[in-house]
This record gives sequence, structure tokens and C-alpha cells, in this order.
Amino acid sequence: MEKDFRFREIINFRDLGGYVTSQGKKVRKGLIYRSGSPSRMIDTELTAVRSLGLKTILDLRTDREREREPEPAFPGVNIINHSGLIANGAEIDFSPRGMNQTGEEGKKQLSLLNHYYRHMPYENDAFRLLFEELLEYNVPILFHCATGKDRTGVAAILILLALGLDDDIVLWDYMLSNEYRKHQLKAKLKGNAERIENDPVLKELLTMREAVSETIGQQIIHSIRNRFGTYEEFFEKEYGLDEEKLNRLRDMYLE
Repeated sequence: MEKDFRFREIINFRDLGGYVTSQGKKVRKGLIYRSGSPSRMIDTELTAVRSLGLKTILDLRTDREREREPEPAFPGVNIINHSGLIANGAEIDFSPRGMNQTGEEGKKQLSLLNHYYRHMPYENDAFRLLFEELLEYNVPILFHCATGKDRTGVAAILILLALGLDDDIVLWDYMLSNEYRKHQLKAKLKGNAERIENDPVLKELLTMREAVSETIGQQIIHSIRNRFGTYEEFFEKEYGLDEEKLNRLRDMYLE
């Protein structure tokens, strides 16, 4: 991919490389990418992705999403389809209907979404598959959902935590989706200005639909530490990443 090529911001395409740990090691570039769905890319963007030499694509969308917007062809790339909308065995509902509710129904939806987000890192087979691919060094790898911010955002949180990045950097990467999707968020809030004037819950729901919530990002990170004490304990218990495997991941993806 040409160094000066730029994806449209709405695609939310990023290389996870470049972040620096507190020990001074840097995440290697050109190996782990995150994005919104390639089905929404224009021809020049698809050409750029195909030039990356990808070995693996993990599509975190649901079957219904894939039926509506099929994945483009990526010859020679192993494409893994596994919904990331799973938390404790239940599929999460991010439907437009659910994100437009007001009053008591809106409060219930917001509470449910907060619960789901906090639990997305647990019992999630899609994220287990992601770590398996990373351990097998089936890279470069691209993982994506529809907009590259929710399922993809949580997956990126887990990868960066596993590589030993500090919490503030992990949260910064999560929140970067708001910069990439700022125009969509602004338009959505402006178009619903009258409805949200006296309904802060609706504003929060619409913000979560178009962007991400810093509060939720913090809750995801803090819930892991609160529940397990250390990230090392979390990764071993939840993903089978014992000390040897975590060190192997860091040897492969840090320099």
C-alpha cells in the first residue's frame, strides 16, 4: 500500500502498530489492522487492502449483516466469519430500532447495552479465534465489524492489553473511532436535536450508534482488572493465554 494513501475516515481503517509500551517496546506495523467492513469500501480502498498481503480476515459481523453487505473477494486470503456480538452466550442487539428509543424504554436499552459491552470480552469465541490466528502468526490480519468501532473496538482493546500497552493508550485507540466518525455523529445529533433536547438518554444511545462512549471504554478495561486482579490472570483464564503464550505474542508483535 502506498505510504501516502488515505482511507476515507468513515471506514475507520487503522494499523495497530506504532503504540509504545511503558517498557519502551513498540507494536510492529504492518501486521494487525482494524477496520469497518470492506463491503463499504470504494475501489481504491479495496485495492489498497488487497496490496497489504493479508493472510487472514476475521469478519465479526452477524450472518444477517453479511447477507445484506457481502464481503468483497480477497483471493488467497483466509476469511473467517464469526459474530463478535456475543456476550455470555447471548447475541447483542445494536439494531437502529433499539438505538432510537426514548423514555423508560430508552433507559432499559442503555442499561442493556452497558451490560453487554462490559461482558463482551468474556465467553466470546470470536475473540478466541482472533488470538489463535495471532499466535499462529497468520498475519497480516484484518479484523472488522460493520463500522469498525464496537466489536472491532473491544477486540483491539484486548489485543493491546495482551501486548502490555498501558490503559490510557488502549482507551485512546478505542476513542479514536469518534474522530474518524465525527461527521456521522454530528449529523445524527443535529438531525435529532429536538428529540434529544430533553432526553439525554436518547443522546447517549445515538452517540453509541454512531461513535463510542468513553465511559463504556473505561468500564470494559476496569471490569477486567476488577474481576481478575491482573490482565495476565484474565488472559489465562478467559483465553488460555498463559505466561508462555503471552510472552510469545509480545515477542512476535513488539520490537
